[in-house]
Amino acid sequence: MNRPRILVVYTSRSGNTEALARALAEGAAEAGNRNVEVVVKKARDVSRQDVEEACALAFGSPTYYSYMSGELKALFDDALLYKDSFYSKPTVAFATGNGGQSKCVESIEAILELFEAMLIQKSDILSPGLAVQGKPDEGALRQAKAVGRKLGDAGVEYACRKGSEGIIVGKGK
Repeated sequence: MNRPRILVVYTSRSGNTEALARALAEGAAEAGNRNVEVVVKKARDVSRQDVEEACALAFGSPTYYSYMSGELKALFDDALLYKDSFYSKPTVAFATGNGGQSKCVESIEAILELFEAMLIQKSDILSPGLAVQGKPDEGALRQAKAVGRKLGDAGVEYACRKGSEGIIVGKGK
C-alpha cells in the first residue's frame, strides 16, 4: 500500500533546529488518520529520489548571518537540476537562531517559490513564520507540531489529487 510521504529536511549543530524538525515531523505523522510516512533527514543525506517521492516537504536551518546553512543551500543548488520535483508540493520553512531567523525563513521560502512549490505557511511583515529564538520552548514545539499537522494534511491532499490524475507520489510502504 502506498502511503503519502512527508520529508522533513534540516541542518543543526546545537540540536535546536533538529528539535523543531522532530516536533514538525510528529505533527505531520498525525495527518491522514496517521496513514502517512514521515522521513526526517539531514540536508546532506537528502537525495533527488527523496524529494521526488515526497508529497510534502519541510526545510529548516539554523541562522548564519540571517541566512540558511551552507548544507541546506548546497541541497537547493543541486536541486536546480530537478526543481520540477517541487512543483505545487506543499512546503514549509523553519529556522532557529539568536537573530535573523525571520530572514533565514524568508530566504528558504524565496527558493521554494522559485521552484514553484506551494508554501502552506508564508512569513510576512506580521508573521515571521516558524522562526524560533534560541532553544525551542514548549510553545515553539507546539507551534511546530501544529505546522507539521497542517503540512501533513496538505501532503495527503496533494497525494490524493495526484492519485486522481493517475500519478503516484510518496511510495512509502
